[in-house]
Amino acid sequence: MKHFALTASLLLLLLPGLLTGQEKQAHNLSTPVSISITNGQLTTLFNQISAQTGIYFSYDPVLVNADQTVSLTMQNKPIQQVLEQVFKDRFQFKLLKNQLIITKRKAQQPVFQTDPPEEIHYELSGILTDLEDQAAIPYASVSILGHPLGTISNTDGEFRLNIPSEYESDTLIISCMGYARQILLLDTLQNQRLNLQLRPIKIHLQEVKVTAINALEVMEKLSDRIPDNYGSKPLLMNCFYREVLKQDKAYINVSEAVMDILKSSYTNPFRQDQIRYLKGRKSPNVQPFHLVDFKMQGGPYYITKLDVIKTMDSFIDQEFRSYYRYEVERVIEYLNRPTVVIHFEPNGKFDYLTYEGELYIDRETFALVHAEFSLSKNGKKIARRSLIKKKPRGFNVRPIEMNYTVTYKNHHKKWYLSAAQTSVRFHVKSRKDRINSMFHSISDLLVTNYRETNLRRFKRFENFNSNDIFREIITDYDETFWGNYNIIKPSEDLRKALKKAPAPESSLPSKSHPHALTSQTKQP
Repeated sequence: MKHFALTASLLLLLLPGLLTGQEKQAHNLSTPVSISITNGQLTTLFNQISAQTGIYFSYDPVLVNADQTVSLTMQNKPIQQVLEQVFKDRFQFKLLKNQLIITKRKAQQPVFQTDPPEEIHYELSGILTDLEDQAAIPYASVSILGHPLGTISNTDGEFRLNIPSEYESDTLIISCMGYARQILLLDTLQNQRLNLQLRPIKIHLQEVKVTAINALEVMEKLSDRIPDNYGSKPLLMNCFYREVLKQDKAYINVSEAVMDILKSSYTNPFRQDQIRYLKGRKSPNVQPFHLVDFKMQGGPYYITKLDVIKTMDSFIDQEFRSYYRYEVERVIEYLNRPTVVIHFEPNGKFDYLTYEGELYIDRETFALVHAEFSLSKNGKKIARRSLIKKKPRGFNVRPIEMNYTVTYKNHHKKWYLSAAQTSVRFHVKSRKDRINSMFHSISDLLVTNYRETNLRRFKRFENFNSNDIFREIITDYDETFWGNYNIIKPSEDLRKALKKAPAPESSLPSKSHPHALTSQTKQP
């Protein structure tokens, strides 16, 4: 006789909504307005919108005839819809703080087709360990000197990098925070499995007096130099994304994909990045969910929001600087350069999400090269409202840990998003249903290559959106699936979990379950 356990479906977000430069304005083009004009002038329309929202209009009077006659009645419609009703497809609209700019619509760009992976000459693999204690070194950068191509080591220190034939005579560079770089010639490494030991380094603090560094001055220079330090042109980024979910100590799901990010310019914070799914795989039920069907919503979409320079998160934004305390913790050497580590935390309790963590800032250029942060204690309380999208009555779902990291990579004297990770833990409890579990979701994003592009947007059906559930759109797991794509090599622990045969009979019912828990994977 088969026994089916009723499960509770829990939907969560990776990241709670952040107070960011992109979101801090009071209104946006979706703000509803009510319009009533009969044989009036276009300026009357602008005045009605301004009176309701405080938004003001900027436009070229040669292109926009402000004296044209308008008759329009609309109730509680978005500003964008109102303007499109009047102007049809002739103009485009951009809102910068409280100024709405009307410009001529540009011609549609040709549809972009993804290039196939480059022809691979050979696969380079190896393991990175600490020279002094032989511990594995995770999240070290392994890349081609002078090129954006690269990967990172996994939690066991292992890496795998496919080398295209055009790079076979180039130089491999291995770098990690707190270690001396290693530089190797690729033409001497073919058909080898590398066992590399990295030497820990410590900068001599007498050379850089920490007490002489003013944390607020460093933060001001970081903000002022963003246009100089970060890319000003749109990029098409090839990336690898992995989402791992554990219930207590058991792996529940492993899902992976190759995706593209259409990365807008860092100088245009109001144009959001887009993601499209190319190819993916997921494990069979590594182990069936026990009583709770836990889902993370919008993972790949939200993890791009960890690019805190692009999103201008509150602890980066000059406008919110007074809400945080900043203190120089130490100076380290990173990429052979002195790097200031600044600790930040909120200086009080606020009614919005706040964070605490460390910012790694290049001492010479004042570029942010790495950040590690998490929700503050008060931020976790507020996050419960935005993170948990759906849960059944009687269930207590509490965020325990929400940790985020982001790393940038230098290429031709500009810094670009290189890698990001979210690690979130939720405690799920229901006395009535005798459920008491800890769920741990880890999501990794790795940018493996990128190039400049004229592409302005992906097709609507290609876009991965905030409401999509990643593991529901991809296929079953296949060890030979990736071919020439660069990925983060699975750790030994993860590989063992993936090799487990799925249970012959699932303990889950095949249809929707009466209890439903839903959470979003929102990122800062």
